Amino acid sequence: MTFETLLYKYKTMYLDFPQPLKTFLGELYGSMPLSVRFGKNYDIHAKILHQFENSNEQYKLDFMYNKTLETLLFAEKYIPYYQDLFKEYGLSSGSFKSLEDIKLFPILTKHNIKNNIDEIYTQVREKAVPYFSGGSLSTPTKYFLPASSRAKEKAYNNYIFLKIGYIYRDKTLLLKGREVSKPEQNIFWEYEPVDNYFLLSNNYMNSDKFPLMYEKAKEFKPKFLFGYPSAVLSFIKQSNLHNLPRVDIQGVMLASETVYADELRIIQEYFNVDVLTHYGHTERNAIGYRINRDSYNFMNSYGLTRVENSELVTTTFDNFVMPFINYKSGDSVSGNINYYDGTDVVKDVDNIEGRTQDFLVTKDERLVSITTMCGGQHLPLESMEAIQYIQNKNGYVTVLVEGHDIDKEKVRNGMCKLVREGIEFDIKTVDKIEKTHRGKRVICKQSLDIEKIRKR
Repeated sequence: MTFETLLYKYKTMYLDFPQPLKTFLGELYGSMPLSVRFGKNYDIHAKILHQFENSNEQYKLDFMYNKTLETLLFAEKYIPYYQDLFKEYGLSSGSFKSLEDIKLFPILTKHNIKNNIDEIYTQVREKAVPYFSGGSLSTPTKYFLPASSRAKEKAYNNYIFLKIGYIYRDKTLLLKGREVSKPEQNIFWEYEPVDNYFLLSNNYMNSDKFPLMYEKAKEFKPKFLFGYPSAVLSFIKQSNLHNLPRVDIQGVMLASETVYADELRIIQEYFNVDVLTHYGHTERNAIGYRINRDSYNFMNSYGLTRVENSELVTTTFDNFVMPFINYKSGDSVSGNINYYDGTDVVKDVDNIEGRTQDFLVTKDERLVSITTMCGGQHLPLESMEAIQYIQNKNGYVTVLVEGHDIDKEKVRNGMCKLVREGIEFDIKTVDKIEKTHRGKRVICKQSLDIEKIRKR
C-alpha cells in the first residue's frame, strides 16, 4: 500500500485539522517525491505516456489493441457480469482480432452498472476503492476503481498541465471542488498545502464578500488559476464590477464543465495567457485537453476513446477492479473529428459537451453552480437513481429524487452542507423523472434570470 492510498482513507480527518497543523503536515507530505507518495505506478505510467506520445501511429495502434485485449481477457476471467454477457452475445476475447472488433462487444451504461454493481467488480488483483459520479448528478452512480488509478491520474494530469508551463505544486488559485466557506467566521477561502492550492468559495463568488476574497487571493500571489469555467467567469465579472485590477497569472486551467467559445474568448482576453481545458471524468476511462481554441487531444495510452453516434464511448486500460468496456460517457462531440486510420478511435475533436453550467440562486442572490452539488460524500447516492432541481424563487429549490428507500432528511442535510446556507430544499420522491423527447434528463429547471443576477 502506498502513502497516497493510506492517507486518502483519512482525507476527511485531515481536512478538519486546524489550518496551522494542516499546513505543516500538508507541506511536509506535498514536498515528498510523487514516486514515493504514489509508489512505482506513478513512474510506470509517466514512462508509458511519454513513450506513447512520442511514437509513430503504428506503435500507438498496436499499443491500444494490446491494452484493449488485456482488458477483455481480465473481464472474461474475473468479472461475472461480463462472463454472462459475452456468453449471451456469443463473444470471447478471441473475437477481438482488430481494434474495429471492439464494436462487436455490448455497450455499458450507468444503468447497467447500477443494476449489476456486485457482479461487475472484483478485488482479486487490487483493492477496490469506491467513487461516486453522475456528471451533473442527474444520474448518480457508484463505481469501484483500483487504488493505483490515482497514481495514473496524477501522472497524466501533470503531463497535460505542463503544456502551459504548470509544474506540480506551483502556487495555484483554485475555483473548483469542495465548499470551503465558514460564514460564521467570515472566512470564504482555505489554503490546501499538499498541492499548494488557495481555494475560494464558489458559493460566495458573486456576493458582497468578493472584495475580501479577492484580496486574500491576491496576497497568495498565484502563478496559475484552476477552476470551473463558470467560477472563472464569475471571478472576472466580479473583479470588473468592483473595479479590481486583474490578478496576474501565467496560465489558466479549466475543468469539469463545458466551456463555450465566447466564454473561452473572455477568459483568454481578460488574463492574456494560455487557457488549457481539461477533459476527464471520475470513471477514469478517458483523458484529454485543448489549449486555447485548438481541438481537444485525447491521450489514448490512458484508455480507448471512440466516437459512436457523436458520443464518446470508452474502454479502460489498467483497471483490474472494475473494467469498463464500451462505456457510454454521456458526453457528445461536434465539429471536425480526427480518427486513427481505419478505426473509430478518436485522436482529436473540435468540441466536447458534457457537464452543464446550470446554477441555483440563494436568498441573497448568490449563484451556486450545479457542479457544486456533485459532492457525493454528503449525499446518500447509493439509493438515488436520478435528481432534478426546480427553482422559481430565490432561495427555494424543489428537488425531485428518483430511487429506493430515500431518506429525505439525509438528502436535505447533505445539500445544505454543500451550499452552506441560503437555500431551502424541498425534497420530493418520485417514481420517475421525465426525460426530454430526445431521451435526455434535465438536471435543472431554472425559471430565474441567471444572467441578470450574474451582472449585478
